[in-house]
Amino acid sequence: MIRPTNPYSGPPRGTGHLSRPVEQLLDRTGGIVSTRELAAIGVDPTTLELYRDRGSLQAVRQGWHCHPTVPGVVRLAWRFGGPLACVSALAYYDALDRGDPIDEQTIGTALHVCLTDNSIGPPTPALLARRWGIAEPREPVVHWSTRAHRSGDRRAVCRAVALRQADRCERRAVDGSGALRR
Repeated sequence: MIRPTNPYSGPPRGTGHLSRPVEQLLDRTGGIVSTRELAAIGVDPTTLELYRDRGSLQAVRQGWHCHPTVPGVVRLAWRFGGPLACVSALAYYDALDRGDPIDEQTIGTALHVCLTDNSIGPPTPALLARRWGIAEPREPVVHWSTRAHRSGDRRAVCRAVALRQADRCERRAVDGSGALRR
């Protein structure tokens, strides 16, 4: 009889096997955490790699990770640089209120994303598609505001901010003015 050299292979992939401090951090941050935050609670690079290898955490952009239950549209927003904003955030909240899953069809229009004022521009859709092995998304509508970026959880700006953004966004679309700011 041949015995395996390692009889215990750990939990199956994607079972969410995480340490208690990591689970608590994910609960506080909407399921999206930075590598720096993980290091602050004692997750070393090897453990982080094991979490990602087992499917307990997924990379969403350099230095950022999420729980596998985070909706794909939220992961896409973070790949562009931040949380859902404007009409995308409102669609997210409406889907939550109804208990429906959210995806790109729920959003309906171009993805609206909030980036901090000092962020570099979002990557191009073609670069995201190549880097992450996904279908090429549409170009996002970017809302630049550090205050709005921090207003909600990491999945979406808060409802009140999203309503203000949607109002301004609609007015700018009608009058054809330039880039969206605050």
